[in-house]
Amino acid sequence: MTLPDGWTLRPYTPDDAETFAALLSLGGRNTSGTDLIAADARRGPEAQARRELLLGPDGQVLGGWQLQHSLFIPPDFLHLSVLVFPEARGQGAGEVLWQEARQAARDLGAHGLSVDVPDPDPAHRAWAERRGFTLRTHRYASELDLTQVNLADHQPALDAARAQGVTFADLSGADERTLERYVDFVADRLTETPDLAGYPRWTPMQVRGALRLETDPRPDWLILALGPGGEWLGTTAMVGFQHLPFVYNELTATHPQARGRRLALPLKLQVVQRAQNAGYATMRTNNHSLNAPMLAVNRRLGFQQLAGRYEMHSLLR
Repeated sequence: MTLPDGWTLRPYTPDDAETFAALLSLGGRNTSGTDLIAADARRGPEAQARRELLLGPDGQVLGGWQLQHSLFIPPDFLHLSVLVFPEARGQGAGEVLWQEARQAARDLGAHGLSVDVPDPDPAHRAWAERRGFTLRTHRYASELDLTQVNLADHQPALDAARAQGVTFADLSGADERTLERYVDFVADRLTETPDLAGYPRWTPMQVRGALRLETDPRPDWLILALGPGGEWLGTTAMVGFQHLPFVYNELTATHPQARGRRLALPLKLQVVQRAQNAGYATMRTNNHSLNAPMLAVNRRLGFQQLAGRYEMHSLLR
């Protein structure tokens, strides 16, 4: 497409990491240039993000676009971010970036695009709808003030689990074979969540990446609920990030044969206790809006809902 006088588009390079991280932060992703480079390094060649920057007449960056694969959207879709610095808005930069990114996605053979829209931002959603995006689902983060959680208040839930012969153990000291079994167990549970039902099963590498087993392993934060015979009934997993002041509850799930035994809350209490012992004041988690049972458990613990995001899809014709 024809650009306004003085505007240019150029490919992203690692030297642009800090600038692009600042753009991503506008979209609600708390990251840094160092983290962006590290995340790119962890991705395989086939999963590398594609990015371009839009520059004004004096060379200042007006905005940029990013296309990348995501495990939470159809495998033949690409996740799109169109990002414009506030001082450059209202000049057509978003439309330029949208047109360029859409063509790049077509060139890559994508069947469709997915965008995330902050739910308190109706103008952002309207922008996406004008470009053919429709609502797919709603997700949001929840935050727990760990200083206000008294584990003794939830003792009856722990007692009820133990009355069934259930015990809890972490993976401290686990050998590689047990870790491999755990990674498979998590991959199976993920396919049963509203987020990933019907999507391809995660590979061991993808699960290990989510659990940070290769970069910052904390096997003591990977918890199993065990039946009287040692059978694995469920799990909860917590991870931490050096640049963030909170811990993240990555997953809490039970095996289908253990559903209805009210193990989700006792499982979450295991990571709450470990987070408190580690000195953290805050825990976060993300949930699909249709995951009513887990949302109820979170409310019981005291999680407070934060602003969320609408996932919107558009087919590329």
